[in-house]
Amino acid sequence: MKKLLLTAGGKPATLLLAPLYDALKKNGNYKPVVMLAAPEGVEPISTDLAACFGLGEASHTVMLPKGTPVEQLVAVMTGAEKIMRSEQPDLVLVCGCDNAALGAAITAAKLALPVAAIDAGLRSYERSDVEEINRVVIDAMADFHFVSEHSGEYNLINEGVADEKVFFAGNLIVDSLVALMEQANDRDISVVPDVKPKKYALVLLNPAGRFAGKEPLDMMNRLLQEISTKITVVMPLAAELESLMQQHGMGDSFSTIEGVKIIEIPSHTSLLKLLRDSMLLLTDLEEMQSEATVMNVPCLTIMETSSRPATIEIGTNALVGLDEDDIKSRIHDILHPGLHQHITSRSKIPEKWDGAAAGRIVAVLDRVLGD
Repeated sequence: MKKLLLTAGGKPATLLLAPLYDALKKNGNYKPVVMLAAPEGVEPISTDLAACFGLGEASHTVMLPKGTPVEQLVAVMTGAEKIMRSEQPDLVLVCGCDNAALGAAITAAKLALPVAAIDAGLRSYERSDVEEINRVVIDAMADFHFVSEHSGEYNLINEGVADEKVFFAGNLIVDSLVALMEQANDRDISVVPDVKPKKYALVLLNPAGRFAGKEPLDMMNRLLQEISTKITVVMPLAAELESLMQQHGMGDSFSTIEGVKIIEIPSHTSLLKLLRDSMLLLTDLEEMQSEATVMNVPCLTIMETSSRPATIEIGTNALVGLDEDDIKSRIHDILHPGLHQHITSRSKIPEKWDGAAAGRIVAVLDRVLGD
């Protein structure tokens, strides 16, 4: 029986890892072992995701100290080396593109362990983005590349990766979405009880992203004031973003806007239900773009680039940057679908974003790892 080590750090990566772990466990030919990295005081995986895929007691945990990204990378590599030497896996499957993924890939390569990159080949071509550098380095070290969309195939082949090492499996995030929503539909989850489905806009902001400065926060304040005159706005507010607002002297400037409902960050499953029932999503987070596309929720992404072009080419995603007028115009179009039917009537999803990616990956592993 082959032993496989699956590694992840942070929510986007665990959404890739969880359904793959579940599929490997059910296959019976593998012994999957999990390594999760998380900052001190932070749960390495959400309780709903762990419960859904049976990950409760399957993990090694590497705790990341507070410090610089380099210090955290060293901690990942040190912890990963101990785990890899102890477990002696036949293959290390690296999920995601954060520093935990980078550290796991480097460590495995240094220990001469074969590496499989999960969600490989994604590129934003924005070298100022730390995760873009990580993606390139991880893919350079990987022996096998499992890609979620056609752009991943094209990027890897163009970078010189042999095509027999590239496997188009589909998007594991959609596997997690399907499983979590099946569970959620069996339960009565009401995050904002006084707001009706498709009668609100959802706003998700990354405190470490575009809205770390006062000027972007001022712009968002103006946008919220205008949007909320047309539709209710639901905004989960991260504690880090609240602290930034206090630092910039903005206090409760969002919560005092009539029509804006500020809520605590809900569980991931509750957030998915919020997204599904929303009229539109306004965000600077990449991690919800796939889910919005599959659930046919128009998404306005406050970025200039995306590492998932499939969400733009065939989904409902549009890159708007910090162009305030463009955002207002697009929101008007979404709220008035009769004028621009093409914006809200997309019926297709990207190829193989069907909730069966994990099974395809396991089928490939059966072939390439078979004795």
